[in-house]
Amino acid sequence: MIKQYIWIGDLAFVIFMTALITKSEARNEYLNSYSNACQYGSVDLSTSYSQDDSDYRHYSPSNDYDNFSDRKELRLSFRKYLGVSKKMCDEQNKVLLENENLRQELEMLKVCNKYADRPLPPQFATVERMCAGLRARPVKEKSEDPLWDEMKKEYLKANPEADVYNPPKDSLKMPPKDFDLPKPTN
Repeated sequence: MIKQYIWIGDLAFVIFMTALITKSEARNEYLNSYSNACQYGSVDLSTSYSQDDSDYRHYSPSNDYDNFSDRKELRLSFRKYLGVSKKMCDEQNKVLLENENLRQELEMLKVCNKYADRPLPPQFATVERMCAGLRARPVKEKSEDPLWDEMKKEYLKANPEADVYNPPKDSLKMPPKDFDLPKPTN
């Protein structure tokens, strides 16, 4: 009977925890850090000291003694991961470092596009120093015309002889009337 109540309590706990779970989404996937560097082996040195004091008192007076023991240890451990060489780890760590630098540079580009050429307070001296020499992205003014109309106006300015409103009638090529279309294979 008690086992049944414990089982019901465990089930209620699992249902409660499941209700608390929410979906998670990564904000910047390229900024995820891969900090687990490749290791091909390790050497560890450790020391330990322990003191045990045991008082063995028995009912017989002849067995009455005190026992004190000190234990000092110096431990050297060596680990070698099988199948992993130093050359492989050096190459992998180099790639990981390059990727980390690239992530930082991409993030700085985003920041610099917003804040370059702007006076910043002294708290942002690092951003100002890292963005030195970069220009901010030009801010495009919004117009009332759609982008297609703007592009068409620019094209007509550059090509005044083009007649985009009245194309010549012979510009559209039609197949002859006796042209046989291929039959679909499906």
